[in-house]
Amino acid sequence: MRLFEKQTFERFRDDDSAAVFSDLEFRNCTFQSCSISNTRSPQLRTTLRNLRLTNCTQYGCYLHAAIVEDVVVDRAHSHGFQTWGAVFKHVTLQGTIDYLMTSRLAVAGLATPQEQRAFDQANAEYYRHVDWALDISRGEFADLELRGVPGRLIRRDPETQALITRQAILDSRWRKLEFHSDVTSVAIDVFLKRGEGDYVLVAPKRAKRFDAQLADIELLRRAGIAEPD
Repeated sequence: MRLFEKQTFERFRDDDSAAVFSDLEFRNCTFQSCSISNTRSPQLRTTLRNLRLTNCTQYGCYLHAAIVEDVVVDRAHSHGFQTWGAVFKHVTLQGTIDYLMTSRLAVAGLATPQEQRAFDQANAEYYRHVDWALDISRGEFADLELRGVPGRLIRRDPETQALITRQAILDSRWRKLEFHSDVTSVAIDVFLKRGEGDYVLVAPKRAKRFDAQLADIELLRRAGIAEPD
């Protein structure tokens, strides 16, 4: 595995390459204004495989519709990081991690309907062959929103991360609950509108609203809406 330590990577762009980046380790590195797997075609997406990133920092970087496999992220610092249409297999997020959001939307949300359907179909087929996608059970997040990744394929911390299925919220019983945090009802409502089958609701351990969101997870479990674990 090739090691990079205390290095800065600026303005790296990876467009329509279908490249494979593998067997790389980054320690205490900084990434600035970098873009990976920016493409409008599933056939041209980039693969990131067998990588380890430890205590790295990013500013203004984007992970687009990449295939990400066998990756460990151990502590990550960011002012906000989002993925667009990426798929994951055996990716572990652990330690203190700042703000992360995954999205099923490709091309940074600017895909045409035809392009988005192509990515949705490719991603659904990919996940058919995945035993687990993400392990977030040891992550200490400031904020985490996972969209587009099947909740059943996410390894969780049962105390602070709960699986909610679409079937469990279709009868709208959850709307009658007295949540402690406004974030909870918004997250469930957005999940319902997205049309996905299941969703992992997270109480981020480093968030100011952690106690309120944790109480909401317990409330959802007692109501039989969140999986009991």
